[in-house]
Amino acid sequence: MTKEITKEHIEGFYEFCKNSINAEVAAYLEACVRCGVCAEACLFYMGESISNIDPKLTPAYKADLLREIYKENYTILGRIKKALGFGVKITPEDLKEQVRLAFYTCTKCDRCTKACPMGIDTPRLVSIVRGALTSVGLTPEDLAQAVKLSIEKGSPLGVDIPTFLQRIQFISEEYEVDIPIDKQADYVYIPSSIELMKFPVAVASAAKVLNRASLNWTVSTIAHEATNFGLFADDKKVTREMLRRVLEGVRALGAKTIIAPECGHAYQSLRFVAPNVFPKEWSFEVINIVELVDRLLNEGKLKINRKVVKERITLHDSCQIGRRGGVLREPRRILKEVAEDFVDSVSIPEHNICCGGGGGVLVIKDADFDRQRAYFAKMNLFDKTGAKLVACYCANCMLALTRSTQELNRDYSFVSLIELVAKAIEEEEG
Repeated sequence: MTKEITKEHIEGFYEFCKNSINAEVAAYLEACVRCGVCAEACLFYMGESISNIDPKLTPAYKADLLREIYKENYTILGRIKKALGFGVKITPEDLKEQVRLAFYTCTKCDRCTKACPMGIDTPRLVSIVRGALTSVGLTPEDLAQAVKLSIEKGSPLGVDIPTFLQRIQFISEEYEVDIPIDKQADYVYIPSSIELMKFPVAVASAAKVLNRASLNWTVSTIAHEATNFGLFADDKKVTREMLRRVLEGVRALGAKTIIAPECGHAYQSLRFVAPNVFPKEWSFEVINIVELVDRLLNEGKLKINRKVVKERITLHDSCQIGRRGGVLREPRRILKEVAEDFVDSVSIPEHNICCGGGGGVLVIKDADFDRQRAYFAKMNLFDKTGAKLVACYCANCMLALTRSTQELNRDYSFVSLIELVAKAIEEEEG
C-alpha cells in the first residue's frame, strides 16, 4: 500500500473498532487462549511455512490489534493502563500491516473457526478490521474500484442492464438454450457477473437443468447480479444497496424462491445476510443451484445419465456455500451420480481448503504473492487424489484455481459441477 496514512486514518480506525465491539465480539476476543491450533488451519500460514514460518499469519494474530483496543476500553486493567499512559499506540505501519493481514491473507473461509477449540469466529473479527480500514479509505485500490463499479454499474465487472441482456442473448444463442427474462415466475435465478463474463457455460448449464426439470423460472434485469462486493470491503451501505436491488427485482416478478448461482459469497449474501438486513421484507426461500439439483434428483424430477465423467475427478468445496453454508453432502452426491471415479481430497468435507482467492483476495493485485504461496496447500490435496480434473461449484473458486494453476505451471483443469449435470442431460437426450 502506497497511500500515506495520517493521524485521522488512525483515529478513525480506532473509533470504528471500538464502536464495533458488542457482547458477541467481546466473548470471542476474551476466549482466545493462544493455543495456535488455528495456525495450521489457515492456508496462508500453511503456504508461508513451506520456506519460513510467519507467526503474523496465524488467524488469532489478525485480531490482536482489535483485541488490544477492546482491552483498553472494556476491561479494568486496560483502562488503568490507558490512564497511566500505557495505552494502545497505533502507527501508520500498524495499519499497513492490518491491510495485509485482513485483506491480502484472509479469505474469511472459516476453516480456523472449525479448528478452534473455543469456537471463535475469526472471520467475524477480521470483518471488523476490514470495515474499520474501509471506513477511513484504506480499502485496497483494486477492491475499492470493484465496489464502486457495483454501485455505479450494478456489478463489480461493470455488467449493467444492457450488457446483461447482451450476454443472456449470446448465451441463449451460443448454447441453444431458452432463458426467460423478466417473466412472472416461481423461481428467479440470479447469475454472477463472473459466470456471465468468464464462464458463460455455467449460466447455460443452469438454464438447461432448470428447463429440463420444467420449473417456472426466470432471470431478472433488475436483480441481475448475485455478487455483493460490499461484503468483501465490509461496507454496510454497499451491502444493503446491492441486496435492495435484488429485493426489488424478485418482488416485481412475484417469485417465492431465489436460486443462488455457483458463487460462494453470493449464497452467503442472499441466504444469510439479506434476512438480517431486511428482516421484514425478505420473505423468499433462497436455495443454491447445487442444493436444488440434489433436491430435484431426490424427488425424481430430474433424471440424468449417471456416469458421464470417465476420468478420475476430485471436488473443490466453496467455503461460503460449503463450510459456512452447510452445502457439503449435496455436491458429493451429485458428483457420484455423474462420475465413474470420484476421489474425495478430504475425509471430512468441512476440512477442505479454500481456493485462496475468496473474500476479494483474487481482485487485489498486491495480494498475488500471498495467494500463490497459499495455493501450495491446495495443490497438496489435489496431488494426493491423483486427479487432474477438479469439479467446482463456485465461479470465483474456478477463476482463482485456474489462475494459480497457470501461474505455478501445474496441469489441473476445472469444471463447473452444474456443467457436468447439464452434459449428462445432453447425453441422455442424444
